[in-house]
Amino acid sequence: MAEICVIGGTRFFGKLLVRRLLDEGHRVTLVTRGRTADPFGPAVRRLTADVGRPGELAAAVAGERFDAVVHQACYTPAAALDACTAFGERAGRFVLTSSMEVYNTDTFRHRTPAPPLSAFAREDELRPEEYAYDTDLPWHDLDFVGRNYGEGKRQAEAALVRHAEVPVTVARVAHVLAATDDFTGRLRFHLDRARAGEPVTAHARPGRTSLVHAPDVAGFLARAATTGLPGVVNVASPDTADVYDVCAAVERATGKATTVVEKDDPAGDPALSPYSCPADFGMDAGRALALGVDLAPIARWLPEIARIAAESDKPETTETTETTETTETTQKPEKPEKPEKPGKPEESA
Repeated sequence: MAEICVIGGTRFFGKLLVRRLLDEGHRVTLVTRGRTADPFGPAVRRLTADVGRPGELAAAVAGERFDAVVHQACYTPAAALDACTAFGERAGRFVLTSSMEVYNTDTFRHRTPAPPLSAFAREDELRPEEYAYDTDLPWHDLDFVGRNYGEGKRQAEAALVRHAEVPVTVARVAHVLAATDDFTGRLRFHLDRARAGEPVTAHARPGRTSLVHAPDVAGFLARAATTGLPGVVNVASPDTADVYDVCAAVERATGKATTVVEKDDPAGDPALSPYSCPADFGMDAGRALALGVDLAPIARWLPEIARIAAESDKPETTETTETTETTETTQKPEKPEKPEKPGKPEESA
């Protein structure tokens, strides 16, 4: 039995992670802002801190000791350094939930030029220990952090790897899909458009991208926290998908035909799928598979997730069915009123 601290575990795949750790018999301490209820009752301990405010995490975990810390809400180098100071040698190991967006060459706004990266990048193409970080940038400004999500994650990786006093695992997570409890709303976006008979917009000749099933992310993070996995690992299904794949799954699940309209310049189009890429963009999952990480192919989990999401998201006038945690992948994931950045992990609540 291990003592695990999870920073940000009250929604999306964070809840799956906590539930998995509890089911395996580990003791879990949640660190959140205390704004979102969780379903774990007395099964977990709770500490309150806003990790975006310097010193709050250190105050919350003072005197605590953990076998591992899973940091789900580390978006800046400032937050990474704050975590290093807060835990010191009392963490056993760090697991950082990072993002596929670190490979996005369009987001290298504070380091020029971007390194050469493959369309489906390998971990060794972007080494955290070789990447610069800059704490003088306005990381305290939430708008700045939102606009520079990829850069913030890259610099958070670099700062943590350099300054942590314990071993670090960096999980670069692909676009996460789930049939239920998906705060991004991306799958719901596609379901709503299909039911309304409205087309989905895509880039001209859209590229393929990497997706991953939410339970697989939770399984990787739990394994990294409890058994240790070395270095940087891409966490993605071994196959890829495009906007047409997602739409096809939604079409089968709803029985409604979905039209994809390609545009040379779809920027600003409210019907643009968040899973439409102007070119291939994703990750190579070879290292994870070589380590024995369980990452199911998209084709295995997508159809069922689409079905469950469609049944659980029916209008109130129809009967709903019980839902389970799953995800979907063949076309464009649903988009909320204000879409979340694809692949962005959950924030602390």
